[in-house]
Amino acid sequence: MAGRSDANSPAGAGRRLLRRMRRRAWPLAAMATFVVASMAYSLWWEPVLHHVHVWLIPGDVWSTFRAAHWVGWGDLRGVYGRDTQLVTLPGIAVLLAPVAMLSGAFGLSESITPVLLAHPTSWLILGPAVLALGSSCLVAFDAMAEELGVGHRLRVVLCWMEAAVIFQVLTIWGHPEDTLALALALYTLLAAFRGRWSASGWLWGAAVVVQPLVLLMFPLAFSRTPRGQRLRVCLYGAIPTVVLLAPPLLSEWRATSKVILHQANFPKLDHATPWLALAPRLTGNSVGAGPGRMLAVLAAVGLGLVACRRRPSVVGLLWMCALALSLRCAFESVMVSFYLGPPLALIVVVAAARDRTTWLVGSFMTAMVATVVAFHRFSEWGYWTPMVALLAIGLACAWPGREALGLTSSAQRGGVADRSIDEQDRPWEPLAEPSVHRGTR
Repeated sequence: MAGRSDANSPAGAGRRLLRRMRRRAWPLAAMATFVVASMAYSLWWEPVLHHVHVWLIPGDVWSTFRAAHWVGWGDLRGVYGRDTQLVTLPGIAVLLAPVAMLSGAFGLSESITPVLLAHPTSWLILGPAVLALGSSCLVAFDAMAEELGVGHRLRVVLCWMEAAVIFQVLTIWGHPEDTLALALALYTLLAAFRGRWSASGWLWGAAVVVQPLVLLMFPLAFSRTPRGQRLRVCLYGAIPTVVLLAPPLLSEWRATSKVILHQANFPKLDHATPWLALAPRLTGNSVGAGPGRMLAVLAAVGLGLVACRRRPSVVGLLWMCALALSLRCAFESVMVSFYLGPPLALIVVVAAARDRTTWLVGSFMTAMVATVVAFHRFSEWGYWTPMVALLAIGLACAWPGREALGLTSSAQRGGVADRSIDEQDRPWEPLAEPSVHRGTR
């Protein structure tokens, strides 16, 4: 009894937290390095290299930061007004609300699209907050790689590779919600591996309300959720979005529904693809992204049905998640470079679990080439074709094999019969303790 009470005491909780931080020492160090390097790039790149006295700050971040002010002022109903230009669910604005209030309390200057200041002093606290939130995915990648059996040395290399992959998403474009939502989605899968279905549901809810992109991964995870837990996971997963989206929907239905249901993309500003022919015209300069994204959702549901029937392994399921995120890019009518970040980052994690590090290096190099190519302007087919080809090459580098995807017959698996319907309702078996049974590569 004494030992149990000590484990539940604040001192015991502190020791557990310290042990976890030690296990994640390298991704935490990579996070800190990433924040420092990104802020140095933002503040000094133009003054030092081009002798232009301006800070390099991603313009998209100011729309989110403006919405964070409304949340901090207690007016969640106004996050989708004209003054904010928020185009995603309000989870990221809620997370940045304390930063917005701190900026206002100190009277720091802020940009507001399209009026961009050369040196907005609020960036000195907003920048580290945005970069820290977004780069937290490095911890999730390391945790998932550990569960996949990747050795410690290779995970250290993986940390720095992933930092390079997400650089353009966070430092150049300023979209921490994409990588943060991916991190939360990976932790939902880790919770599911251990049969912690309530935690998995709440984490799904947090991931979706930050960036609904991760809904493409949900059908795959749902396919492996026991029938008795599916309602709970869906209910818990929906609560955060319902709570944060209900006030603006009830008070500002037109403005909110326009943002949520009519996602606008700008072909002249970003990169048009052949799917532009299916996109509805919203204004003279914008089109709706709905049809292409609906195709991606249908494809993700199809992958979920395949997973339900074929019962892939953990690494096979993660590869299918990377495929689902890649299909979002393949079906977009107008691409923005940072859309490539989440699928490429997940591809690199899955490639690390392969037997040879050559595949990890190949997936990383493919991600770097895709990132560079994505910033160049080509014709619709000239942009779409190499982008899809590079995603396909990355998926090929991460290919876990037919057996991991459940594509081999029972005879090929050594005569072991397929699982019965009753067995499909059992939770995923927890994976072995990584520190006990796994060596280094």
